[in-house]
Amino acid sequence: GINAEYMGIMMKGVLRTKTGADSPFIGEVPIPKPTPGYVLIKVMAAPINPSDEYFSKGSYGSTAFEPYVCGFEGAGIITEVGEGVPAAAVGKKVTVWPGVSTHSSDKIGMWSQFARVPFDACVMLGDAENCEDYCGLFVNPLTLLAFISIAKKMKEKTIIHTGAASSLGKSLIKVGLAEGIDVICIVRRPEQVKALSELGAKYVLNQNDSTFQTQLQELCLKLNVHLAFDCVVGDLTPKIMHAMCANSAIYTYGFLSGTGAKMEDHKEEMLKDNKRVISFVVMNDHIMKDPEEKKKALAYISDDIKKGGPFFKLTIAKKYKLEDYKEALVKYKELASQGKTIFMPNAQDHFF
Repeated sequence: GINAEYMGIMMKGVLRTKTGADSPFIGEVPIPKPTPGYVLIKVMAAPINPSDEYFSKGSYGSTAFEPYVCGFEGAGIITEVGEGVPAAAVGKKVTVWPGVSTHSSDKIGMWSQFARVPFDACVMLGDAENCEDYCGLFVNPLTLLAFISIAKKMKEKTIIHTGAASSLGKSLIKVGLAEGIDVICIVRRPEQVKALSELGAKYVLNQNDSTFQTQLQELCLKLNVHLAFDCVVGDLTPKIMHAMCANSAIYTYGFLSGTGAKMEDHKEEMLKDNKRVISFVVMNDHIMKDPEEKKKALAYISDDIKKGGPFFKLTIAKKYKLEDYKEALVKYKELASQGKTIFMPNAQDHFF
C-alpha cells in the first residue's frame, strides 16, 4: 500500500480517490522512501496529457489504493536512491514514465513534489538540459512510434491523423517525414492548416470545410489509404471510415469530441468492405509488450535527446502550480495547438 513505506515528511500532490469520485483534488501525502531498484525524484516539470485528465477524474485506469497521486510522466532530479541503484545517480536530471518499467507498482504519481520511480524507467538528461523541455518524452513519443510501427507492419505509406495540431500531431509529422510515411492531417481551424503546412505536412484538411469529405475521399483513393489514428472520434470516425479504401483500420486513442465513435449506422459498410475500428492504448500495444520493440523505441527517444530534441522536445504553452490544477485542466485543451501545459511542482511563486 501507499502508506507503509513512506517517510514522515509530507508533500503536495494532485490526487484522486480510488473510484475517481470527487476527483481530482489537491492534498498532501507522505514523501515516499525509495525501495530496492527505485529512486526518489524531485519533480521539476510534469505535462498534462488527455490520458492524465481522464485518469484524474476516474474515467481511465484504476488504482489499488488511495489517495492516489495523478500524473503519468515528468522530469526532475534524483535526490535519493534505493538499494541496487548506483549512488552516482543522485543529482542527475532524468525524464521518466513509471509505466515503461516491467516491475513498477507505483504506475502514477508525477503531479507531486516528489515521486518514487523505478530506476529502469528513467532516461538520463544532460546537466545542461532543461527539465521542462523533456518532461513529456514517453506518452506522446511512444504512442506515435507505435503508430509508425503499425504503419510499417501494414506496409502503409500514408496514414490519417486527427487532432493533428497537437504536440503529438506535430511530432508525428516530423517522425513520419524521417521514416518515409506521409500524414494526412485533420484539424479544425484554418490557422492550423497553415501552421502544419509550414511544418512540412503535405496534406492538411480542415474538418469544418464544406468540401472536407470530398477532399478526404479523393486523397484516400489517390494515395491508397488503409490506416487512420483518431483521437477525436464521435461523428468524425464514420466520415474517415467512409473515405478510406476497403480492408482498412481506424485506431481510436481518445475521445476529444466527448463521445465514443458513432458507428451504429455503418455496420453494413464495415462488414462489406472489411473496415475495422480498433481501440488503441499504448500500454497494451506491442511497443510496450515486446521487450525488443520497447528497447528500440526508448533508444529512439534517447537518441533524440542527444540530438537536441528535433522530434520530441516540448514547446511549452503555459506553466502552472499544482494548486491551480482546476484552471490547468481546463486551459490545456484550449492551448493544445500552441504546445504543452505543464505543472511545475517545486517552482517558486515568482516563476509564474
